[in-house]
Amino acid sequence: MLDSPAPVLPPPAPAAATLYYGGVDQPPQALRDLLLARIEAATPGSEITWATYYFRDPALADALVAARRRGVKVRLVLEGRARRGSVNGPTIERLKAGLGSDLRLHRSWLPGQHLHAKIYAFSGGPEPAAFIGSYNPSGGVDDPELMNDIGDQDRGENLLVDFRDPDAVKALEAQAMRLWEGRFAFRFGRRANKAKRVGDFAFYYYPRLRTDVVERRLARLGPGDEVKAAVSHMDKGPFAAQLVKAAERGAKIELVVHDTRRRVSKGVVSELRDAGVEIRRYCDPDGYPMHAKFVIVDHKQVRTAWFGSLNYNFGSRIMNQEILARSADPGLVDAFDARFDRLAEEAAARDCGGGQRAAVASAGTQP
Repeated sequence: MLDSPAPVLPPPAPAAATLYYGGVDQPPQALRDLLLARIEAATPGSEITWATYYFRDPALADALVAARRRGVKVRLVLEGRARRGSVNGPTIERLKAGLGSDLRLHRSWLPGQHLHAKIYAFSGGPEPAAFIGSYNPSGGVDDPELMNDIGDQDRGENLLVDFRDPDAVKALEAQAMRLWEGRFAFRFGRRANKAKRVGDFAFYYYPRLRTDVVERRLARLGPGDEVKAAVSHMDKGPFAAQLVKAAERGAKIELVVHDTRRRVSKGVVSELRDAGVEIRRYCDPDGYPMHAKFVIVDHKQVRTAWFGSLNYNFGSRIMNQEILARSADPGLVDAFDARFDRLAEEAAARDCGGGQRAAVASAGTQP
């Protein structure tokens, strides 16, 4: 009797979203090279639409200009009044020459209000994709004082989530276009404040009428529930307060935060520790920053990850243009969980206490 032929199985479906991260365990400029490869793969007639806070990388700027010259529609909006105003200057001049009016600068009339969202959208070649996360392409900083202040974003702990789901890509590209067009006032309408839901994902755009997106989930936590979070910026606001209350109700809370007191104050760390939160400062001997921003919530055995550009402080919560995403995709949540465990192990091993670089950090709340 002849053996039956092996069944021909369809190829596995591509992941709807993939987590990429930079850090000391990754090649230098890993996230920058990820974006560079996508720019170089963009085909004539496709579109690239970006919105970001810091942009100082000359290679990325030149690649965007080259893409435009070969027939790619390139639109880019940058923060025009960043906390460190000198950061974007050289790249702005470079991009103005190559992109003309398709480069736009966000300059709010409100003091302290910034375009802090990071969206990198590609409409084609080899397939549509959109990236969001914590990564600013601010490589090429050759000023030691400036580098100490903003941190080496190419070597520090950062992340980008690569979306390939067509509807998710379309939604993120549309938001990047709104930012490019300068359409901000619409954010305060009730309809505009509904989450944009796409499959296992939901997107929340800031500013918004209700800012307590993650906090509402934290308010449900109790015994048996868990939170793991990597938080680069946090103040004594609603997020920290809900973590304290959740810990007091019996939830297990683990945090890794940036080592400078400018980004996460000594007072908020003490308050969380007093409530039973396991909180560690991440410090690197070379001063590379922990700039990631993600929260994993395990509530009644349902695991959810929250991530994006949002800092857990007043500026991001109330003032800034930000993006926050939610996902219950098991593969993506597992990837965040694994990355958190590595950060927590590193933070525990280094034990930087109150923050090695706190004394030299300048005032402010971004990037």
